[in-house]
Amino acid sequence: MRRVLAHLIALCSAAVIGCAANGLDPTPDTNPTRRWADLVETAHQQRHAGAYQAAFETLQQASALSQQIPGALQMRARSSEYLGTLAALLGQPVEAESMLKTSIRLWEQTGEPGFVARLQTEADLISLYVATGRPGLAARSARTLAAKCDGRLDQDAAAADRVYGALAAAAYSNQDLVRAEALARKAIQFHQLNPDAMPEDRAQAHTQLGLILWKRGQKDAARQEVRAAIDILEANHRGAVVEYAAALSNLAKMTGADRNDLRALEMMRRAIEVARSNVGASHVFLADLWSAYAELLKRAKRGEESKAARREAQAIYQQTLVQQPGRYSVDIADFAPEAGKR
Repeated sequence: MRRVLAHLIALCSAAVIGCAANGLDPTPDTNPTRRWADLVETAHQQRHAGAYQAAFETLQQASALSQQIPGALQMRARSSEYLGTLAALLGQPVEAESMLKTSIRLWEQTGEPGFVARLQTEADLISLYVATGRPGLAARSARTLAAKCDGRLDQDAAAADRVYGALAAAAYSNQDLVRAEALARKAIQFHQLNPDAMPEDRAQAHTQLGLILWKRGQKDAARQEVRAAIDILEANHRGAVVEYAAALSNLAKMTGADRNDLRALEMMRRAIEVARSNVGASHVFLADLWSAYAELLKRAKRGEESKAARREAQAIYQQTLVQQPGRYSVDIADFAPEAGKR
């Protein structure tokens, strides 16, 4: 993250030097550039703490500021990109898609310097298509992205891990599990090569591989990958992020799939608490967790508690899918498994 900010500040500094050479006063550009970088850094710290709404509002300030800086095309593109990914986490896929597409258009205007960043943002858009239950669109977009990436990513681990993760998600959602596993392993490989990879992204890659392995019948290996995701997040003090809730919930499902296990109930309850604190009490992801918790309670012969959990899920489903049409589950780990049951 700091490397990205430093790069953008350097680009703006070059523009300032150009202004001075042409007899223009560069001073007005200098402070806004630093303020933009500070706002983005603050937003990332808020995101790491699970304060997604606060991070979104901070990024809105950064985006507005970037509009006031002459020639700050890359800052505007990056602001829209970050806003889009946070909107997705907050359960606003329509807004997220619009912001990501705006970012892609802005990166296109920068030409070659923005090529890799554009690929990354296109990868985020594919992940959104997967999460919102559009596998066909995800597959078509993935084919286009893969063609653009051919031979361009292997030297850029920061871009490669995001792109391969999105391609794996698209393959998974289209039941191409062999390809999905190969791509997911490649994403993990590039995460290991990227010193700036966020713990959230590293953990998500392991959770994703775990889900693929589970679907391929490799249950022990699947549990091991999801446990690795949890370990990464706990070691980096990321117990308040949605990726932690997603990993916990998936491990709970895997643990409780073959036997009645009290640990599964405890993990799912913890996942619900984390999700409620970061994405809010009316997010479809939380409804998915309540639904999964109800199923675990049912297996544990705790019928009344199961019914109560099911009612919690249905109340959120009704609010989000009836009162707010166009909003979908954006569970980045589980790929909206409950979507077809509503």
